[in-house]
Amino acid sequence: MPESNNHNSPSPSTQASRRSSSSSSWPLNFLFFSILVPVAAALLILYQLDSFDPAPLPLHELSHRVTAAPARNAHMLKGSEFIGVGALMGPEDIAYDSKSGLIYTGCADGWVKRVTLKESAADSVVENWVNTGGRPLGLAHGHDGQLLVADTEKGLLSITEDGEVELLTDEAEGVKFKLTDAVDVAKDGMIYFTDASYMYSLKDYILDLLEGKPHGRFLSYDPTMKETKVLVPDLYFANGVAVSPDQNFVIFCESVMRRCKKYYLQGEKKGNVENFIDNLPGPPDNIRYDGEGHYWIAFPTVIHFLSLLNNERIAKASC
Repeated sequence: MPESNNHNSPSPSTQASRRSSSSSSWPLNFLFFSILVPVAAALLILYQLDSFDPAPLPLHELSHRVTAAPARNAHMLKGSEFIGVGALMGPEDIAYDSKSGLIYTGCADGWVKRVTLKESAADSVVENWVNTGGRPLGLAHGHDGQLLVADTEKGLLSITEDGEVELLTDEAEGVKFKLTDAVDVAKDGMIYFTDASYMYSLKDYILDLLEGKPHGRFLSYDPTMKETKVLVPDLYFANGVAVSPDQNFVIFCESVMRRCKKYYLQGEKKGNVENFIDNLPGPPDNIRYDGEGHYWIAFPTVIHFLSLLNNERIAKASC
């Protein structure tokens, strides 16, 4: 609002009020200069040491209307029960073994945990199976009974049924993985996975988002030739992976860009990339095929912060 042009001297009560306001605001000023300023300076120094070099995101690719989705799907939650309450710290992905009936999940404490289901979910048994020494994220069963693990700190791992851990790969084209994220396996045994960022680790993932550069990669690993290839470089936080049931393509998620793409494995389009779905209502994380013609995509959050970038107004659906 424009300032007032009234030049009359303030009354004594107004002066007293201003003095009171000034004296009451000093703790906030002290807090700002004693805590916030040093923290901001430290962050600035940290950025400089890490060669933090922000760039603008391609906002023209994010400025489209968000794909409509219900805020709640009551049907999906019918009959659902919590499993392993209090025994699973930050479970990320799950892999179900149809032969044994066991569920595997990677947790924030480094453990790949094994869940034995009972008739009642509350009676299910959670056991510490293998600790990778890192942070296991994506999981998938291989063709020889092994569990494949995308470990953000270690790389792409293979764990035998006896719990022996083998490192398959932790770099591609001479560049180490910093955030190995998701994994899936094709019927021919080829392993497809993502490195969300070759620049920042999981604990610094927010810097990868803020820097606004495409540090992610979609890759393949041939267990026969022991060869790692970068199939698609320059991705904005590459995430979930799912091989199509007909083996014609692989879907991978690009979280920051709110989209999933597919990479063709066969046919005339082999090696080509095109959008599978974009303008999602959140940053896609894991993705799974349900066996009935649909893919389930998990969102860690909705896109309020991205809507500000896009200058969009998103209406919340009423429950």
